[in-house]
Amino acid sequence: MHGEAAGHGAGLEHGTWLHFLYTYHILPDWIPEAVPVTWLVIIILSVMAILSTRGMNRVPGGLQNAMEWVYSALEGFTRNIIGEKGPMFTPIIGTVFIFILSMNLFGLIPGFISPTANINTTVALALAAFVIVQYFGAREAGLKNYVMHFVGEPIWLAPLMLPLHIIGELARPLSLSIRLFGNIFGEDMVIAILILIVVQVLGNLLIPIQFPMLLFAVFTSFVQALVFSMLVSIYIAVALGDHHEHAHQTEGGES
Repeated sequence: MHGEAAGHGAGLEHGTWLHFLYTYHILPDWIPEAVPVTWLVIIILSVMAILSTRGMNRVPGGLQNAMEWVYSALEGFTRNIIGEKGPMFTPIIGTVFIFILSMNLFGLIPGFISPTANINTTVALALAAFVIVQYFGAREAGLKNYVMHFVGEPIWLAPLMLPLHIIGELARPLSLSIRLFGNIFGEDMVIAILILIVVQVLGNLLIPIQFPMLLFAVFTSFVQALVFSMLVSIYIAVALGDHHEHAHQTEGGES
């Protein structure tokens, strides 16, 4: 499995700390080990969200203050890309960013893997982003207008424009999934190889030659989460913008 190959501290053949779920047949073997790790990430983020919002004070402190700062930063991020409607999408884009960042970083913890180093995880994320973009595009424009946007104008060019628009939309989740998977899987493999070099070549002389790569992996984990969230925000902004442009064209044609 890709996930086992990327396990930093647990060894390539023994999986993660959650491998007991397979040893005791709690989970079937056909489920990738990235799945229970993803569940663990969800549980940790959910607990943090509950703790930070329980008993909120007018003057924030501690975890609440940190969470409010993160939310403000994400709100500014979505507003800069999407525009005045950006804050409406902050919960969605913010969840995508924090979730992907957490999964990217989880593989840097000894005994765990990055769920995003598994193509199944990144495809699921990309498909979810695809559905989100299509939903908000259709909700903003109305289903009929949204479909007509794919058909294009003039109507006699529909046989050409409709396939092009569909291919363009389908290329987005493909690009999102492969980009995220390739970067995270690649850095995980490099770190795993460096650790194996230390163990097999240097023996008991444990020199952390993988440490510079770990620092770089922290940076790229943040960048990849940011790029994924930014692209989803751009896709939403384009969907909303295309709706307004199509509406103006329709009004102009009717007048």
